[in-house]
Amino acid sequence: MNKPTRTMRPYHPVRLHFPAVISLVATLILVFACTSRKPEAVTEAEPAPVETVHIVKGDPPATSELALLMREMTVFTDSTGKRLASGKDLLPYPEQFKTLKTAEATPGMVEHRTFDPFAHAWLNKLDALYTASASEKTGVFNAMVQTCAACHGQMCPGPLVRIKKLTIPED
Repeated sequence: MNKPTRTMRPYHPVRLHFPAVISLVATLILVFACTSRKPEAVTEAEPAPVETVHIVKGDPPATSELALLMREMTVFTDSTGKRLASGKDLLPYPEQFKTLKTAEATPGMVEHRTFDPFAHAWLNKLDALYTASASEKTGVFNAMVQTCAACHGQMCPGPLVRIKKLTIPED
């Protein structure tokens, strides 16, 4: 009796079917990619539902004297910075800023133990700006702006971005 000879390699079904599996997966990916729905062209869109807006009548909260004064200080500082950067003289001394420490603040917004030293320092920097030599004015001006930023870093940080833009680049 002749028996068939066996080879030494064991049978591995994965090896035999691997190319078929890869072909099947590639075909499925191709079919899925070609048949997936593409977004349809936008036609007339339905209008968005209208939300009901309720208007509450009443007076807006009053702006405090200190807030108005600080807005004036911002305008002054912005225009003064531009004047200094272009080599122009300062405008007359802004006497209204001397009320900085006594101006009425928005209730609950100012802690005078923190605010008053910064206000005093800012007024000193303002005085120094008007007495500084032409070569020192930019440095004194930037120190004045930094005093605003330091105060607003402690209290009411909202204006900090605006304040930091007021500095003049020094050469």
